[in-house]
Amino acid sequence: MREQREAMSPPEREVPAATKREPSGLKGFLLEMRMKRILEILAGFAGGGWLIYEIVHWILVVHYHLPEKLLDITLITLVGTLLCTLTWRWFAGREKPRKFKLKLILIPLVFLLTILLDINLILHLKESVPETFPASQWKNSIAVLPFVDMSPQKDQEYFCDEMTEELINRLSNIRELRVPARTSAFAFKGKAEDIREIGRKLNVEKVLEGSVRKEDGQLRITVQLVNVSESYHVWSETYDKELTKVFATQDEIALTVADKLKLTLLSDEKARLVKRPTENLEAYNLYLLGRYFLDRATKEEDYQKVISYFEKASAKDPGYALAYVGQATCYILFCLGYLAPKEGYPKAMEAAKKAIELDEELAEAHASLGFLKFFLDWDFAGAMIFIKVDPWIKNLRSDTRYKELLKKVGFEK
Repeated sequence: MREQREAMSPPEREVPAATKREPSGLKGFLLEMRMKRILEILAGFAGGGWLIYEIVHWILVVHYHLPEKLLDITLITLVGTLLCTLTWRWFAGREKPRKFKLKLILIPLVFLLTILLDINLILHLKESVPETFPASQWKNSIAVLPFVDMSPQKDQEYFCDEMTEELINRLSNIRELRVPARTSAFAFKGKAEDIREIGRKLNVEKVLEGSVRKEDGQLRITVQLVNVSESYHVWSETYDKELTKVFATQDEIALTVADKLKLTLLSDEKARLVKRPTENLEAYNLYLLGRYFLDRATKEEDYQKVISYFEKASAKDPGYALAYVGQATCYILFCLGYLAPKEGYPKAMEAAKKAIELDEELAEAHASLGFLKFFLDWDFAGAMIFIKVDPWIKNLRSDTRYKELLKKVGFEK
């Protein structure tokens, strides 16, 4: 009986063997991935690949300025290496005989494709250079972009705008230097546009940008001079000054920019570069407020407010020519719908003449006077400056027509 039980026992022990079959489907696929350590390979390549990519980006491309196509070569090489590794690992240890080993075809194929793509990118490395912004046709050209208000209360926009305009005016006095006008530069105010695209649109070689932080009588001005073609900084500086030193800081920035551009300044150019319209800080601040609100005036009370700023500025400093130009400009605009021309234009004429008396070289004063001479006295010779500023005036043909227009708006000669 014992022998019979022992004889029957082997078949009974072989029954569980059927349950040792490898699972099929998704479960089997996941099990094999775990056995082949596919997930560990993917995680290792993700971490190591990211590290290699960052090293190429920050060291070779950013620091040493090598072509950005190196990043594409790095990415393709990493992906190709990963595919070869996964293929080799997946087919490793297969016991079933095959007519041919698939991995011996797939691995060389992926490797060859990776090499061909890398070679193609390497051959086109030199072709990537023209993709950078081409140098401006002007050897010495610079655009001064609107300065950004970094003050805690964000209430110094008017100060930033005038800082920008002052630097534009000063740099425009250098004969060797081409500087786009205020209107062109301020078209990019508040826009996060690529510096190379700005340079292309303004056709300049370099761009000056900066920020202003004004708080408790202290002033921090940060300026950066950028080479447009390469989008790299040529010079950067931060000025921490008392507010009373703002004029000296403007002088220093303008002279430093000229030096960094390697410009040779004549004696009269240097004098104009550091010329200050006023030494009175209160008058200067009132003038800035007047200019700021003049650009935004839409109602009668707006113009009255602006005129009061300019009048207060000239009262603080009677020798401040720009304050009188502001009055003349404001009265001219005020007469276009709110003030009778026969009342406003004479005040504008008086202010323009006063500005020229204080500063004969002030272009804005001559433009205002030219406008008034044209529409009040029909003095075409005296209005030539305004005619050059506004080419539309060249199209005027009939004096009678415009005399009638003046009568309609309330002014009679």
